[in-house]
Amino acid sequence: MNYRHLYHAGNFADVAKHVVLVELIKALQRKDKPFCYIDTHAGIGRYNLTSTEAQKTREYENGIEKVLAASDAPEELQKYLEIVEKVDLKNLDSRLRGNGVCLQHYPGSPCIARTLLRPHDRMILNELHPDDIKILKQEFKGDQQVAIHERDAYEFLNAILPPQEKRGLILIDPAYEKIDETEQLLTALQKALQRFSNGVYAIWLPIKDISYSNFYTQLKNQCSAEILIVELTLSEIPEQGFGLMGCAMIIINPPYQIAEILQPQLEWLWKVWTDGKRGQVNIFSM
Repeated sequence: MNYRHLYHAGNFADVAKHVVLVELIKALQRKDKPFCYIDTHAGIGRYNLTSTEAQKTREYENGIEKVLAASDAPEELQKYLEIVEKVDLKNLDSRLRGNGVCLQHYPGSPCIARTLLRPHDRMILNELHPDDIKILKQEFKGDQQVAIHERDAYEFLNAILPPQEKRGLILIDPAYEKIDETEQLLTALQKALQRFSNGVYAIWLPIKDISYSNFYTQLKNQCSAEILIVELTLSEIPEQGFGLMGCAMIIINPPYQIAEILQPQLEWLWKVWTDGKRGQVNIFSM
């Protein structure tokens, strides 16, 4: 309950996660049938990078700001960049940027998803933090395509599945503050897949040391569906570590050719952030 994403908004892991999110939603839009976007840890929707919290860490400087400063972004990345600019300008009180920040507002997953929804699509958001839920509700006040819950993430997940549309994308993006977070997540996923087996699930995972891959093994042992792993690391992974060395998006029931669509975008981002000298992009199926 102490975690506030505002300290980390727009960092490299945020950008990588959102690039994957955009492509997953675009994949669902290949069919005219409506879908439901479900976010178990929604946060506040959008983040002010000139806030005290964001300025304390300034993680966005080595994330979204480096991306915006680069001039050769691949065409496939343009939709994501358009969304970032659209959300920023929509909420900008003044065209003047504060504190040397070239971007004032960075969109969280809910705002990115909302920008992409068609009139017949829907999204369900969940947030438990008492301060964040108030801001989230205000962000989407009066929006008939958005439903908001304030519940335990994993209880919420299984309470609302399957969605009435029978098609959907579920983003699970915990803070991983709890010691038993991965165990809770795996238990909830097992139940969720029983209720909504054809849903597309995207689970964000931090990479801090070599133990992160244990989650893959545990998930594969209990999940018979296809799993795609999308990893981006900025340095060699230590045996024990505390800092964020990279991140992974674990996609259950990945859309057709999503790996080929993501590879050039993530390769480009990785080079922007590391000069192509440290870490790697690794995309593989299990």
